[in-house]
Amino acid sequence: MIDSSTERKKEEGAKPQFLLTGFTQAAGVRIYAFEGRVDARRIDYTVEVDLALIPGYGIRIQDLPLLCRELLQQRAQPDEMSAFVFTEQRMRSHAEKLAIAREEAEHRKKQPRHLASADTETGWRPALR
Repeated sequence: MIDSSTERKKEEGAKPQFLLTGFTQAAGVRIYAFEGRVDARRIDYTVEVDLALIPGYGIRIQDLPLLCRELLQQRAQPDEMSAFVFTEQRMRSHAEKLAIAREEAEHRKKQPRHLASADTETGWRPALR
């Protein structure tokens, strides 16, 4: 019988880890370099980003490495490709997620917070200091 925690560790061990190793930039295009580690294997990956597009989608340049890493983590076949492009469609999708999160945060702020009073029938309120 295999222990479920051992089984989980095997699954997690097979999941690649991506480490940012640097970037290069030329003509408004930044290419992020990552090293993918799966078990004992190491594979180099690159993700290309057109910097002229990011302001239109509210993406900050410091967020790009994490977004590129997410792109690598979401790809279907680990050994199929090693060079990717962070497309305008992905930027649009990210901007939509940010807009939804902001909208939800605003909605939570606007909801009134009712504090339960210990004595609601008599209308007692604590003295102001």
